[in-house]
Amino acid sequence: MNGSEVFSFSINKAPELINKLLLNANLNISDIDKFVFHQSNRIVLETIGKKMKIPENKIVRELENYGNTVSSSIPIALKRSFDKGIIAKGDKILLAGFGVGFSWGGVIVEV
Repeated sequence: MNGSEVFSFSINKAPELINKLLLNANLNISDIDKFVFHQSNRIVLETIGKKMKIPENKIVRELENYGNTVSSSIPIALKRSFDKGIIAKGDKILLAGFGVGFSWGGVIVEV
């Protein structure tokens, strides 16, 4: 695996994906309560957040106990966020996965 290529792919493709999801749903970043991204690493999450001007308190980070668990990182982050009260019923959540195999996908849901 070429780490720098995956990093570059992630920080470029994720913003495209986020913008497309928001555009298709006729929403703005301010309309989303929480962003749950693939928990690749702290630097990728911070870079995407800064690039998109997403407030830090809106980005879910669940790396400290699990690290990068590939495709399961989003459901793990969701479950831990519910358990901690970070995400609550009625919240609009943008979920985005990217990187592994140079693939990407996302959805906006209301819980």
